[in-house]
Amino acid sequence: MGNKQEGTITMTRPEHLIQALQLFSPSLPIGAFAFSQGLEAAIESRRVHDAESLRWWCDGVMRFSLTTLDCNYAIRAYRAGSESVFRAVNTELLASRETRELLQEDLLLGAALKKWAIDQGVDVPEAEEYSLVCLYGWISARYEIPEDWLISGILWSWLDNQMLVAAKAIPLGQNALQGVLSALKPVVTECVGLSRQLATTEAHSTVPLLSVLSAQHEIQYSRLFRS
Repeated sequence: MGNKQEGTITMTRPEHLIQALQLFSPSLPIGAFAFSQGLEAAIESRRVHDAESLRWWCDGVMRFSLTTLDCNYAIRAYRAGSESVFRAVNTELLASRETRELLQEDLLLGAALKKWAIDQGVDVPEAEEYSLVCLYGWISARYEIPEDWLISGILWSWLDNQMLVAAKAIPLGQNALQGVLSALKPVVTECVGLSRQLATTEAHSTVPLLSVLSAQHEIQYSRLFRS
């Protein structure tokens, strides 16, 4: 059954919500907890050192990288009408990864998600390598998860993982981290709306500091995370 649109309200069956919760859950066994996506290097450089700087970091990455790049390609993969279109989208996103660590993270998590999807009986297009984000889009379409939920899931699972990284590496307590999450909820909502507007535009990332820090993390002497 497809989704019904009534104004701005998406009408879905309850199982679609359950599928979304499972797909984007931090407990999904793909190993996302092992990666910080540059945050550990930002903490090492003291650019992120408390709740306010963590909020600033997450706000910027969501607005100017995840929304404009990752979510853009996730929507394209969601809308892919054939396996060949998916492969083209998947290849483009992997080519956009600016450091070795960010590429390896995407590939390793993508491979793990592919295995999970096949175990769940989801048909996955044949490709040499897989981007986690593109597979999220493809699987969400197979599960009839609405696009808005796809983008919300990507952003929130990333944000939740950033809180786990901050808890270990700064460190911050649970109350402070929950305060950061509460402050960023409107940003997530804003980014979901923006991703719809940008879905047909050229994807891009304008967070050069993330790339610099990710490259520095590759030679960081002491680290807890793989990116």
